[in-house]
Amino acid sequence: MSKPKKSIAIMQPVYLPWLGYFEQMALCDEFMFLDDVQYTKQDWRNRNRIRTKDGWMWLTIPIKRGKLGQSLNQTRINHQLNWHRKHLAALEMNYKPCYYYSEIMGIYEAVFLTRPERLIDLTIPLIKAIADYMAIDTVFSKSSELTVLSEDKQERVIELCQLRGANIFYTGPSAQDYMEEQLYLDAGVQPVFQNYQHPIYEQHFKGFESHMSVLDLLMNYGPSAKEILLSSPKPEFAK
Repeated sequence: MSKPKKSIAIMQPVYLPWLGYFEQMALCDEFMFLDDVQYTKQDWRNRNRIRTKDGWMWLTIPIKRGKLGQSLNQTRINHQLNWHRKHLAALEMNYKPCYYYSEIMGIYEAVFLTRPERLIDLTIPLIKAIADYMAIDTVFSKSSELTVLSEDKQERVIELCQLRGANIFYTGPSAQDYMEEQLYLDAGVQPVFQNYQHPIYEQHFKGFESHMSVLDLLMNYGPSAKEILLSSPKPEFAK
């Protein structure tokens, strides 16, 4: 008998991710937060983009200076800077006219206003809360919960897949630039590269800006967001 198929996506936690992040989550049996890798500056881990009348703007969480090479789950938020009001004010200014503004802000503020010390204690609960709103029932896990022996990046991912019993690894398209697919295949893991066709939908402001935070879609469409999110052709394993 052939081994049952189990798909997994393994992604670093991100502040208010874009639609493609949630597509990977929704299509896989398990979504693993890669929370014990090195934190990278000027990246998506602590910032994302929202729609404005002039195009888009960043919402960035300031980070405390830490030790060199610190991991994501060691990275702490700088709550001494006045960024909380800026984020809330920016969301109100740009999304308050949207029909689902109050509903989505309630979900956002329930996590945001707890002011957790670590970055992942803000980003992961926000992601989970948004997933729950969209009825995405994927199993969640964290890489830090597992004991991985390999220090090589690719072998480490393979080991994570094996430890979770996954034989399909759904990953972003940029992975094709560095992945040695045969390594995965030899280990019994089939890589599948995302080819997400970003939907065009009506935004509050005229024109369309792609690759905004998922909040943009949610503010405008509420419960219908999942259907729009998953309108891209699905990979074979998810059909």
